[in-house]
Amino acid sequence: MLKIGNLNIPYRTVLSPMASLTDIVFRQLMDEIGYIGFMVTEMISAEGVRRKNKRTRDMLETGDFKIPQFIQLFGTRPESFSDAVQYIRDETRFSGIDINMGCPVKKITKRGAGAALLKNPSQAAKIIRAIRKKFSLPLTVKIRLTNDPKEILDIIRIVEGEGVDAISIHFRFVSDRYSDNARWEYAPTLREKIRTSFIGNGDLKTAQDAVEKLKIVDGVMIGREALRNPLIFAQIHHRISHYSGKGKMPGFTYEGIMKRLLELIAFHCEPEFQLRRLKAYTRFIVFRQSHSKRLREKIYTSATFEEAREHFNRFYRLDST
Repeated sequence: MLKIGNLNIPYRTVLSPMASLTDIVFRQLMDEIGYIGFMVTEMISAEGVRRKNKRTRDMLETGDFKIPQFIQLFGTRPESFSDAVQYIRDETRFSGIDINMGCPVKKITKRGAGAALLKNPSQAAKIIRAIRKKFSLPLTVKIRLTNDPKEILDIIRIVEGEGVDAISIHFRFVSDRYSDNARWEYAPTLREKIRTSFIGNGDLKTAQDAVEKLKIVDGVMIGREALRNPLIFAQIHHRISHYSGKGKMPGFTYEGIMKRLLELIAFHCEPEFQLRRLKAYTRFIVFRQSHSKRLREKIYTSATFEEAREHFNRFYRLDST
């Protein structure tokens, strides 16, 4: 059980926010598979929500999901967050809000948002305070490690003091690349300092990895590996329930999941965006698949979604599933 504010969540697993990837298409796919505690959207601008621009509104679709969905917002101005959460509260069905305080990308940090807030705890406090004045549902933050241990401890103390319900930590430094190993050795020390629900993220490549890390954190957050293996959350549940003598693996097949992904792209995306969406997923979803390089090349050079879908159909023999 994972407790986040007023939510008592049966699974201690979270689908991580991933820019341009955890959109309505992928979240619906994962909702249909199940076994996830809650899911977080791709990173969305608080100012964009405030201004109600069309591109941002298109990212706010929640669907009729079984699994709670949180919207991840980034920005630096408290008033932007205040207006954004009022709109989210009144006009959407999100179950909670996650604040991005860990994105290391320069176009985000140069605005004072993302990981830049780790060095500006007073501004982070103002943002959380502005949200809490208008939003009583679950509120979480996602942060990264910093080279200065005092910075991370100050941020934890401040965000907890302002009333966040959970802290997710990506166990890489802001300066690290994704090829660098996640630094889970910091988890036990931080576990002693964090009083709210503590969610760990980074380099969880197998269900067994996640089960081991759940011994030291309250929940685990998985991103890229969920794209590579959409069954990973079901596998985590299976391993946990198997040890207690309960449950069997659900009857999903990889081919069936790929077929459903294509159906959801066609359903949710406007025709002019369908091919772009499939290309964004392709880098991850065919990872480790036999002859995947050939399929990637065919998808990346396709001129239309229909052409790319036919390559998928032939590669996975989807017409027969």
